Amino acid sequence: MKKVLVFLLVSVVSFLNANQIVKNSGNVLINGKKMVKNQKIKFGDFIQTKGKSKVSFNIGKSAFLANSNSKFTVKEEGTSKVLNVISGGVLAVFKHGDGDHVVKTPNLTAGIRGTGVYTEVRDGKTYFCTCYGETELENTHNHYAKKLKATHHNMVWVTKNGIKEVHELMGHNDDELRELEALVGRIPDFDKK
Repeated sequence: MKKVLVFLLVSVVSFLNANQIVKNSGNVLINGKKMVKNQKIKFGDFIQTKGKSKVSFNIGKSAFLANSNSKFTVKEEGTSKVLNVISGGVLAVFKHGDGDHVVKTPNLTAGIRGTGVYTEVRDGKTYFCTCYGETELENTHNHYAKKLKATHHNMVWVTKNGIKEVHELMGHNDDELRELEALVGRIPDFDKK
């Protein structure tokens, strides 16, 4: 029985990796080395985009798009899949019911519930947009928590002093969300009628 489970797990991982779509332009580094053609991105890889560079990819049922000058990882931590944005901006879409998802930055932890989000870290603060779905944010400096719901973008700035709502969409757009959801065979919630 144990051998059958191991075989099934290996088969599923192989299937997901075989169906990975990676698109990049400019100078993208994976674990400190220049990305090569047909290279796969896996959990635990350290991804860095240089100036005027982009990368989009899926890992399983989640998809990611990183803008220029971004540094981040996507890891498995226990039962959670964690997007850790160190700097720059990353757009991500997560399938509802596909396990626990978390977004972390130097000053934010966000619990994700099957949604699209954009995170940008700059100058010691984090811009966070719940593009659609639900998130639960916690400011890691003062442990202030806030729930965000959105059918079509709900944005905040997170600083060491708190969480402030804003009304300016920045760093991402609806077409990029459509492109990411298409990578994993879905459409954004705001396009569903």
